[in-house]
Amino acid sequence: MSLEDLNPNWDNNTIDYDLQEHNWPKFWLEIAQQKFPQIQSLEKVHQVLSATELSDLGAYLQSVCDNEEFINRVDAYYNSVVPGLIDQEDWMIQRYFTVRMVIPNQQATGRLLQFHKDEWTGNGLGILTVWTPITDCYETNSMQIMSCDDSERITEQCYNEKWSYDRLQEESAKHCFPVTLKQGQAHLFQQHHIHGNFNNETDITRWSMDGRILPKGGEYYRKLPGGYFRFIGEKPDIRPIDSSKTYISYAGWNNKWSGGIPLPMQRATINQYCTKYGIKINDYQFENEFLDWYPALEKFITGFNIDAIVLCSIYSLPDDPFRRNTLLNLAIQHNVELHFANELCSIRQDQDINHIEKILGYKI
Repeated sequence: MSLEDLNPNWDNNTIDYDLQEHNWPKFWLEIAQQKFPQIQSLEKVHQVLSATELSDLGAYLQSVCDNEEFINRVDAYYNSVVPGLIDQEDWMIQRYFTVRMVIPNQQATGRLLQFHKDEWTGNGLGILTVWTPITDCYETNSMQIMSCDDSERITEQCYNEKWSYDRLQEESAKHCFPVTLKQGQAHLFQQHHIHGNFNNETDITRWSMDGRILPKGGEYYRKLPGGYFRFIGEKPDIRPIDSSKTYISYAGWNNKWSGGIPLPMQRATINQYCTKYGIKINDYQFENEFLDWYPALEKFITGFNIDAIVLCSIYSLPDDPFRRNTLLNLAIQHNVELHFANELCSIRQDQDINHIEKILGYKI
């Protein structure tokens, strides 16, 4: 994907949204007060909380981004602002949003966000960002961002001259501008735009929320559909998990995606999923490398007398659609559950296969 193909609607464009319908300041103030009732103003949170309490609050805010109320709210919000700004009818939304608090003089506590572009953090150029301030943002408390042309020029110079960290920050600071927004506005930008923060020299804490979408056919690089992105309206798989069943974990390296993921990282993802759902692994299994027809996975499904297999990801399955569907259908026929840790989903009945294939329809 070239820069000429980028959507102009997302080239440092500010939009208005219905603040009464999507009252993010009220929502996040109420959430913050659940953790620390003494908070009366988002802008003055730094005056009533210690550094440790601010860190605790940040972790609490992120946990809220995984609950059903937030998911429903953010889906409604994106459904109100995204259509009409992209050409595609089908798109996915970031699974876990980020809520940021930028306190005054944040660099004193090591909280200064360096200048970067999201392309450098694994985002493909087909991804689009919606940056939503929760408080008014201006001057040094706001995000600082460059034009697309300046971002391209700075990127080229950085590569050619192999800039140091400090040089990149200094040159970026010369060419960026603050995003000045009121509550009820959001800023749209792309993964090529260089952005970051200055030290906040205002007297307020700036709150903001950022999330991304992936239009179907868009380049995603390392931010995989199904894991990093989910479907609008997609609900968590709340079917009960029977911890008395016999589970094994399965790792492999025989497709385009999983080939670069070391065994400890695959197992760490699997173990995190198992901890979340109370699953005890009976044995740790794997596929021999270069055997891209997956004979071991087939044997575990059809002849190992087990109830369920936990894989790192749906991208651990064969690249070949025919072979992949053969294995998925074998699992249904043999009543063996397949759990996919990265995507938080499972195969237990025929319609579950449709969900997997819908996700993989975004694969490029």
